[in-house]
This record gives sequence, C-alpha cells and structure tokens, in this order.
Amino acid sequence: MLLMAAVVTALSAPLAASRIDVEQQTMLTDRRDDARRLVSMAEAATTGADRISLLTDFRRYEQVHGVRVALFDLTPAVRLASSDTARWADPDVREHVAMALSGHRDVTGTRILPWQSRDLVVAEPVTRDGDVLGALVTLSPTQHLRHTGGVVVGVVAVAALLTLACCVAVASRIASWVLRPIGLLDRAAHEFGSGRLTARVVGESGPPELRRLAASFNDMATRVEAAIDRQRRFVADASHQLRNPLGALQLRIDQLEFALRPGHEEDHEHVRTEAKRLGHILDDLLRLARADASAGEPALVEVSAIVDERLLAWAPLARNRRITVTGGPHDPAYAWFEPTALSTSLDVVLDNALKFTPRGGAVSIRIRRDDDELAIAVSDTGPGLERDELARVTDRFWRSPRHQNVAGTGLGLSIASELLRQHGGRVEVEPTERGGLTVRLVLRAADHGLIVR
Repeated sequence: MLLMAAVVTALSAPLAASRIDVEQQTMLTDRRDDARRLVSMAEAATTGADRISLLTDFRRYEQVHGVRVALFDLTPAVRLASSDTARWADPDVREHVAMALSGHRDVTGTRILPWQSRDLVVAEPVTRDGDVLGALVTLSPTQHLRHTGGVVVGVVAVAALLTLACCVAVASRIASWVLRPIGLLDRAAHEFGSGRLTARVVGESGPPELRRLAASFNDMATRVEAAIDRQRRFVADASHQLRNPLGALQLRIDQLEFALRPGHEEDHEHVRTEAKRLGHILDDLLRLARADASAGEPALVEVSAIVDERLLAWAPLARNRRITVTGGPHDPAYAWFEPTALSTSLDVVLDNALKFTPRGGAVSIRIRRDDDELAIAVSDTGPGLERDELARVTDRFWRSPRHQNVAGTGLGLSIASELLRQHGGRVEVEPTERGGLTVRLVLRAADHGLIVR
C-alpha cells in the first residue's frame, strides 16, 4: 500500500504543479502585455503634461484591474506611482527593478503556491533610442491565482485518493484471491501434520497453480490416510487373531507341566515366560492400534487431579519396591487434553520410572507451567540412557541393549508419544543430574480458574 501511495503521489504532484504553472503563466503573460502597453505610453511621455496624463492612466488602470503601477528612474527611485505603498521598497521588487534597468526581462516569473500570500511582480525596461531610461513595475494581487491553485490541488488530491482507493480495493481483491488458498492450504497442512488425517483443503478459488496444488495435497492426504488406516487395521487384526492361538499355546504349555521329566522344569519356565512376553506384546500392539485410531476431542482437564490420582494408584507398587515417590499433592493446574489419554500416558511414564529405578531409589513428579505450555516431569534415579539412545526412546519396539533383561515390549513410550501428538502435545526425555531420566509430558496449558465439566 505504501508503494501505491508513493506512485500515486509521484504522478499527482507533477500534475498539480503543471496545472498551477499554466494558470500562473497565463496571468503573467496578461500582466506583461499590459506592462508593455504602459511602457509604450511612458516612453511617449516627454513633457510635464504627458507625465500627469500618464499618472492618471496608472491610477485608472489600478482602479479597473486592481494592479498597482510604478515608474522607476535609473537611481532607482519611484518617479510615478498609481498609489503610495511600502511594497515598492521590498527586496523582491528591487530585484525585478534591477533586472529591468539592466535591460533584461523575467521570462518565467516566480512560482506562487496556493499557501503563499504575495503579489505577482512584473518589471519592464523603459527605453528610448535603445537607451534604458527607467523601469515600469506592476504589482498584481494573486488571490484569484492562489484560489485557483488551491482548487487544482484539492481536485488532484481527491482524484489521487480515489485512484489510491481503487488501487487498494483491486489489490486487496487480487491478494485475497491469491493468498486465501495459501492460507487454507497452510491450515490443512498444519492440521494434517498435527494428526488430524481427515484435514483437507476446501474450496476451489485462486489461481490455477494453487488449485492444482490444493488438489494434489488432498490426493496425497487421502492416500496417506488410507495407508495409515490399513496399517492400523493390520496391527489390530493381527494382534487380535494371534490371541487365540497364543491362548491355546499357553494352555498347552501349562498342561505340559504335569508331564515333565525331571530336569526340564527350568526350560519349561523359560517357555512359559516367553509366551507371557508374547502376550504382553500383543496387548501393547492392540493398545497402540487404539491409540493411533482414537484421537478424542481435547477438553479442559484438571491435570493436577489426574496426576495425584495416578500417584495414589502406583503408590503400593512403589512401597513394595521400597522406592520413595515425591511430588504430591499439587496445586490446581489445567490443560487442554483428553483425560483418558492423559491417564494412559502418565501410567506408561510412571511404570517405566518404577520399573527401572532400583530398590531404595527415588521417583519425583512435578507440574510446571511455562507460558502456554504445561509440563508433567517424572524423574527417576535409574540407570538412565546414553546420549545417543535418547532420540530413540519413542521408537516402536526399541529397547536399550542394557535393559533387555527387564520386562517390557518397547511400546510404552511409543503409545504415550502418539497420544500426546494427537492432542498437540509431545514427549521430551533428558538425563538427570543423578544419573536417571526425566520424562516430560508437555501439554497445551489452559487458564486457571475455569470450570471443568
């Protein structure tokens, strides 16, 4: 818009100045013609009677046209004047008189702007037989000229404003036509990247290139959604279908206990343990499939109440393992999240913290708000992870080589990470100063004091 205003101003200012110059040059030409006629009369006045007649003509000219006239000699002093005025001694008048006495004429005149209050000065040399005898000067009032200039400036300004308004309106429509599809595409891409796989670009406005880009995005989103849906169904179906043969296998393993030969009890127990581990993997796969498929609408939840509730639920296991848990009860804290998903994610983190913390260790949990985010931090005094392992903790089925002897499937934090991602949150993992890990569940904070429904 500033560029448009600069262009319109650059075009309108010379136009107004040119029109004012035309009006002034017209007036200057008229006054110069009148001055030349008066000069010819002055050149013919050789006697005293002629000078009296010339003065009468000067006064009559001022009465008719409102233009004051004066005749200067070479000194230069005023010899005849239609009226006495101090203006004859002004520097600008003297400058014109000096130019006329030197035999020159002011061809262009001085530009008079609408806000300048001064007379138009015209000076003509008076000569006889080629010699300069004096100078004739006229002082013309410029009220009409300045009024005309003001009207010209006003008309040009109004025209410039109307032109600028039209340019802004057209540019706004063009910008909206171009930028609106970009905004829709950006919003759809953000929603799709946040986990709402049904997000699409709606509308078919805008340039053809953007319409094709929106259509390509919609096609890509549809294919990605279909591929992810097929993957989810496969995981859920495979996990569900494997439960029946696994159940039959576990039943047969249990029945083998009564037909074991002496010395095979340890092998039988290993087989039973692996079967149970496979059952846990199938359970986690089902939970992961449900987490991928179910992204409930976020609601206003009292995070502090859920944290205190889950701490109370895990307290017996902590006491059984002689692990000190600190951090409750907490002050009221609120966030936008799905309550069940938050409880599930918190259970995963607490389970891992209690699982990897040795007897006599400690687990702490705290809630902290930072601007528009609310973080639930769970810290433990377990063995922790190496720096290069931290980036893989949310990978599915990944487990540290040092923890292979600890029960688990490697899907817990993957499930928690997926649940948080679907609701605009995230999981952060970093080492603690005491050698363990700190896992943070970062949520979208809500204002305190809102009513939870």
